[in-house]
Amino acid sequence: MIGRLAEYLGADRTHLLRSYLRWTVIASILQGLALGASVPLLRALLADDLSGAVRWLCVLAVAAIACWVVEYRGVRRGFDVAIELLTGLRLRLGDHIAALPLGWFAPANTGRLGHALSLGVMDMLALPAHQLTPLIRAVVTPGTLLVVLIVVDWRLGAIAAACLAPMALVHWFSGRVGRRADEAVGEALAETSDRIVEFAHTQQVLRTQDRAGAGRTLIDRALHDQHQRERRQLWWTVPPLLAGNVVMQLALLSLVAGLLALAAGTADPLALVTLLAALPVANRFIAPLGDIAGQAVAIRVSQAEMDTIDRLLTAEPLDEPAQPRIPDGTELTVEDVSFSYAQDRTVLRDISLTVPEGSLTAIVGPSGSGKSTLIRLLARFHDPVCGTVRMGGIALPDMGSAALHSRIAPVFQDSYLFSGTVEDNVRLAHRGASQAELDRAAGLARLSEVLAELPEGWSTEVGEGGARLSGGQRQRVALARALLKDAPVLLLDEATGALDAENQRAVSEMIAGLRGERTVVVIAHQLTTITAADQILFVEDGAIAERGTHRELLAAGGRYAAHWEMLTAATTWRLTAPEADPGTGPGDV
Repeated sequence: MIGRLAEYLGADRTHLLRSYLRWTVIASILQGLALGASVPLLRALLADDLSGAVRWLCVLAVAAIACWVVEYRGVRRGFDVAIELLTGLRLRLGDHIAALPLGWFAPANTGRLGHALSLGVMDMLALPAHQLTPLIRAVVTPGTLLVVLIVVDWRLGAIAAACLAPMALVHWFSGRVGRRADEAVGEALAETSDRIVEFAHTQQVLRTQDRAGAGRTLIDRALHDQHQRERRQLWWTVPPLLAGNVVMQLALLSLVAGLLALAAGTADPLALVTLLAALPVANRFIAPLGDIAGQAVAIRVSQAEMDTIDRLLTAEPLDEPAQPRIPDGTELTVEDVSFSYAQDRTVLRDISLTVPEGSLTAIVGPSGSGKSTLIRLLARFHDPVCGTVRMGGIALPDMGSAALHSRIAPVFQDSYLFSGTVEDNVRLAHRGASQAELDRAAGLARLSEVLAELPEGWSTEVGEGGARLSGGQRQRVALARALLKDAPVLLLDEATGALDAENQRAVSEMIAGLRGERTVVVIAHQLTTITAADQILFVEDGAIAERGTHRELLAAGGRYAAHWEMLTAATTWRLTAPEADPGTGPGDV
């Protein structure tokens, strides 16, 4: 645990941790020596040695004052360590997260990240600020008192040392079992939280389908599992804690019994007085050991947070070149690429394609065929398992993330809007854009019509995640943002899916109009976009089944032709009234 704290602080800040530990250990030793000084003090008082009592009283006072001063320095250093952890660890996490592939930011990972940056780091800060100090004191002070007891009488010291073994064993077993139980309860709590959030988000679907009870069933099941794990946690952790208290009391009784036995077996009055004076020390030897169990739960929580932070810090970042290479143009090539999110499920296999600079390429295919994954590889959300993706002849890893992202403008179905105004969200792509550039991007994305309907136009607040806008409005804001960036490569993943038919047609015409100006790759279902494409890639089962122009693929009569037939059939569907039964009249309907 100390080693992990030192790693989090970094080499240039570990001296703070060493200083904190040094001051805390010295304070604990001084506390033990102050308690040990009570033995000769009490012996002098019991022996009517007034001068000796005064002398040892002065020693006790000096030790107590020194202990207070040193402990104050240790506490100050502990808070210094906590502050450095707070700032340094969050910066380190931020730098590391910024280097992770964009595909890493799935809901599970972002939830874990949010917890670590808010509660996790704060829980861990309690270690140097509050928890380690009593833990060190509970170990070092009894160790110092053990030396005092050995000096008083080696036999008494031997009894005290013998008491340590069973107490250490109970604490070790309690910590080991407790941590497993804590992990199980933590998993159950996370599952319950997920089910509650899911229940809240799916109310519209559940209620309109008359299935509200189904959501409650999942929550009840998660709560029942959480309850069962918490019960097991109590059964596994409470008995060892009770056993620790029993062992501590037995150890104290053993020390007192041994001390009395030694006192009864000596005829030396001074030795008898010394042993009786050691009685408070024997009590103070045992009492701090009980604090170890008291701090165990909080320390286990901090260790669990450390495990979460370690998992975040060990996530593999994208490789960045020492000297980024600049691509010659924006032609995109994919060479023998395969990709899988999990080892047992290949999403793309042996994909090869070329997107000429300034061309429009449409990716078509059934749901789940790998179209979105292919777009994300072009944007380097992930690196392929094998094969290479290039822009302008340069492999994407050799370009570096900054050079790549400056040249691409992706738009996805779930594009995120930040809390702020419509203008703030569009200007995110180009802070220095003029009003004319803003208006042009809005016009191309068909956002102008939305602005005319919004109460405050460009200054309308969109809410967190764009909650105050409809799905189609959010998508047009995202399109305008991508167009304002004026990147040479435009990647569109069903970016018109939330638009009505009229606006879909208008945006599709806009996309087709960009041919020659930008390199455009679009996952499309709109007929206008598909027919205007320079090439069409029909993706099925993670592979490119067919490729060519619209006319070529229709002439081939393959999978694309069948897919096109379904699309065109859907556009001609009409609801017609059933033919009237000849035997019925208007009054019978």
